[in-house]
Amino acid sequence: MNYAKCLSLIILFIIGIGLPLSDIVSEEPISKNTSQKNQTNGEIFLVDVEDVSEHPLRVGEKLTYSVKIGWAPLGKRVDYIVRKTPFNGQNVYQIRSEAKTGALARIYRFQNLQFSYLNVDGLHPIYFRNQLQDRKYRAKVEINFRDKEAEYEKISQINSKTPEKHEKKTLTIPIGTQDELSMLYFLRRKRLAPGNTYFFPLISKGKVMKVRLKVERGDVLKTKSLGAVRTLVVQTSEGSRLWLTDDSRHIPVRIEAEMKVGKMKANLEKIESIR
Repeated sequence: MNYAKCLSLIILFIIGIGLPLSDIVSEEPISKNTSQKNQTNGEIFLVDVEDVSEHPLRVGEKLTYSVKIGWAPLGKRVDYIVRKTPFNGQNVYQIRSEAKTGALARIYRFQNLQFSYLNVDGLHPIYFRNQLQDRKYRAKVEINFRDKEAEYEKISQINSKTPEKHEKKTLTIPIGTQDELSMLYFLRRKRLAPGNTYFFPLISKGKVMKVRLKVERGDVLKTKSLGAVRTLVVQTSEGSRLWLTDDSRHIPVRIEAEMKVGKMKANLEKIESIR
């Protein structure tokens, strides 16, 4: 694998903070008849779990993360709950996330801009848009969520001299299906118990897939923006870990993943309440 391709994979994996959490272990849709307790392996359907609070998300919340491999900085990611607004006949949260390289932009340009519109009542996505620039490659994905199905469309282009590639299809989706940005906020809403393993459906790469997450009690972490906080650790089967504050807001404060080139760390650098 050449250096540029390796660097591309690293940045895609790291700067997309939500992606390491989507430990996709099955491409089988979740049954419509799924109960809260999966009788086969004891996994709990996250959709049925009690909410940690009535209003876990706050309009104006802006979270800035710094991303590193070892001591080497790669870039930043900013997640922003922009507003509440009517959309397609529903009251939604508009969520915006932008990730991009820092000093690396001189030799390698990467930028990823995502929007998700979440139903205020259940934090289920209504609409998702993802715009990606990875060197000369560009792609745009849009997903419109309907009752029991989702309209998926992707337009991509290897570079400005190649023709655009179009992909459009209708996906059958089970209840509680998330997109790659909404899943973080959906996870924050739920009352997570240490020792339990949870699952939920996710649309990624044009497929409906199953995500499994195990929750453990975390240590007290010292953070720049919140001081010392008690945490819960959400872990995938491949070892990626997310630290959430062990309170009603479940703020993501750290993510780590072991990679061949070293340990990736994304730490919450700043939290703002913008009005």
